Amino acid sequence: MAIQYREALPEDMPACVDLFLESVEDLRRRHNLPSDGPPAAERMLAFYLHTLSTGIFHVAEADGRLAALACAIVRDHLWFLAGFWARPGLQQQHIGMPVLRRVWEAGELAGATHFFVWSSSDLPAMAAYMKLGMLPGAQMMFFEGSPQLSARALSGYATQPLKRAFAMALDKTVLGTRREVDHAFFGRTGWEGREVLQDGKSIGYYYLDGGSIGPAAWIESTHGTAVLALACRDAGASGSKVSLRVPGMNHAALRFALESGLRFTGFSHLLMSAPFAHLEQYVPSGPALF
Repeated sequence: MAIQYREALPEDMPACVDLFLESVEDLRRRHNLPSDGPPAAERMLAFYLHTLSTGIFHVAEADGRLAALACAIVRDHLWFLAGFWARPGLQQQHIGMPVLRRVWEAGELAGATHFFVWSSSDLPAMAAYMKLGMLPGAQMMFFEGSPQLSARALSGYATQPLKRAFAMALDKTVLGTRREVDHAFFGRTGWEGREVLQDGKSIGYYYLDGGSIGPAAWIESTHGTAVLALACRDAGASGSKVSLRVPGMNHAALRFALESGLRFTGFSHLLMSAPFAHLEQYVPSGPALF
């Protein structure tokens, strides 16, 4: 079997989406995971095109057919693995690891010093990440449902349309990077951004993608409950099921989710080369952009 490794091209992206969808379904089947149906191909294509244009994207071909992909975004010193998949039937044949190493090394050349990934519970994939130096940092906890919100949690807070400059400044404090291109992507693809104020002062923000909350951030831990309560209120207003994904070190968000009656539905893993940022003040968007 002839293997070729190369940088991805825009015309590769539809085939990359097909590989992703096939691999996700295989992962769910092997691990007996529940499914709400396959992820939307159009949505994944948007994520992959964004990663290709603003990050690092490599593929492996076996006998001329796409066999594996790895892609990452580099935002200042942070390298985040946005995707790593090998086609079912070609897994554990030493095809995926070389393409992953290429994306890692490209991140080092781009100046990244902290590397992290939102990993499934797939053991070979987790082993690959740990071999590179990304070790367990926390679980990623998943919640969903119709939250019960107390008026007290909302008292004294208000929202307004999100100003991108504020979101970028808060991200610089909480994450260590302004990630302007990602905020532009959220706005371009129709996510609703809201800025949270207390007594006229901006203290946090959140994005909504239907009933899905995140990213969201706040300047101090004391504001976490209010930011998430407002986000849940707005996410549920359309009748959508609210979903929230919480890093394990964000105890304020975990307590909020449990106390508001959201159902704990599963978990995955946050692996990192070293601790970074203030993730106790942050809720991510998902495993494609964090």
